[in-house]
Amino acid sequence: MSAPAAAAPRGPLLIDLDGVPFLDDEFCARRLLALTAAVRHCAAGQRRIETAITDREVEAWLAPSRAYLLGAGRGPMPALPLPPGYQEQVTGTLAGIAALIPAWEQLVRLPVRYAALYPANGAISASSTAWPQHVLLADEAFATSRELREQLVHELAHQWLYLIQAIWPLDAPGAPLLTLPSGTGRRTPAEVIGAAHVAAALIRLYQADGTVRARDRIRTLTAYGAGCLEAAASAAPDLAPAGISITQRLKEAF
Repeated sequence: MSAPAAAAPRGPLLIDLDGVPFLDDEFCARRLLALTAAVRHCAAGQRRIETAITDREVEAWLAPSRAYLLGAGRGPMPALPLPPGYQEQVTGTLAGIAALIPAWEQLVRLPVRYAALYPANGAISASSTAWPQHVLLADEAFATSRELREQLVHELAHQWLYLIQAIWPLDAPGAPLLTLPSGTGRRTPAEVIGAAHVAAALIRLYQADGTVRARDRIRTLTAYGAGCLEAAASAAPDLAPAGISITQRLKEAF
């Protein structure tokens, strides 16, 4: 019987944060949030954005409204207020995710503003680096409890990676655009890495689920994630050190 393959060495980013969110239970979410708050506070000062926040209240920059303020001018979000009934389902589903995988509790508690995606234009959920800590959900996301759970983990995986990207870019400016395994084109290497990260997070979710239906989903996600990493590998010269570190960790997930 052959010995198991050794884990890929961890780069400086993974050492600084003790891993990758949703993949490593030791991931230090609080450290990343502290860095995020400090960076946003400094950015607001450099841009002379008027705030009543003092240096002792830097954590106020972790609020979704403050995060959006720094991205103002990139266009409005395609969003409407989320109906109260939907918000209750989101709250209950997040609690269920934390109960299923206790190590994720701090991840699902990230301050996020959930809103209705409008117009949906065929999408089930959406998020963007242009409006961090905002998750938009279409009616279809609430079709079943299983669908909502997957969409929330999907979008929260994006949110945590956005926080990392804001401090450590994953790719170089002007990197060539890539095509996802789904056929969706014109995606940056960072977006392709993000898609692989989502697949890896969902694999962990369905591994914890343990049902027969979950095993089918795991096979699909594994193939998709591996395809994303193959695409990202084609842009290896354009990956930043953080992008290289995360892709190396993701290879262990597929």
